[in-house]
Amino acid sequence: MRRAILALAAVALPLAAAADEIYLKSGGQLSGRIVSRTATSIEVDVGAGRIAVPTASVVRVEEGRSPLHEYEERAGRLAAGDVDGWVALGEWASARGLGTQAREAYNRALAAAPGDPRANAALGKVQMDGRWLSEEDSYRAQGYVQHQGEWVTPAERDAMERSRAMEAEQERARADNEARVREAEARAQEAEARAREAEAEAQSASEGLPLWYGWGAGPTVWPSGPIVTHPITRPVRVPR
Repeated sequence: MRRAILALAAVALPLAAAADEIYLKSGGQLSGRIVSRTATSIEVDVGAGRIAVPTASVVRVEEGRSPLHEYEERAGRLAAGDVDGWVALGEWASARGLGTQAREAYNRALAAAPGDPRANAALGKVQMDGRWLSEEDSYRAQGYVQHQGEWVTPAERDAMERSRAMEAEQERARADNEARVREAEARAQEAEARAREAEAEAQSASEGLPLWYGWGAGPTVWPSGPIVTHPITRPVRVPR
């Protein structure tokens, strides 16, 4: 709340020094015109809007004469059909930061003379084919459309939408390709891990086998004594 008040006070400071001055306990200050006062709050018109300040936050109030007072006095002296007077008052209010009051004065001028170029231009209107249009209406009258906060031709809008759709499709394709690459890498890593595991199991199994494993079937009991061999004899033939 304190920061908001200080920010609004900064906006209000450009007003004349003779305005009503509200000094706050936080060190901030509001300049404007006091429009209402109660036991709990003070409402101040700073030109750009009204601010209600809790009385408990106020140190002191110095009442004076602000540009808002002068605007109201000047407006009160103008006739409804005084176009030049209202335009001049709008320029005066705008120069003093009273944007709301300036627009009010220009609109009063247009109420008396809808085609007045000064008031129309001050309100941001554009003349087309003898008519004064708002900026938005002037763009629409020229065939422009609003797209992403900008006024563009329908062809430009379509081109931007196609470009955005193409970029989105390329981004989807890129994401899909990256996903496939990650999946292939994961499968390769998994296959490599299985191969290493199988190799480790094979090596572990080979280290626990007897030396004669792989020679074929061997004796189940080896002799404990010396091995004796007998000469091979051939049968003797007897002549007939």
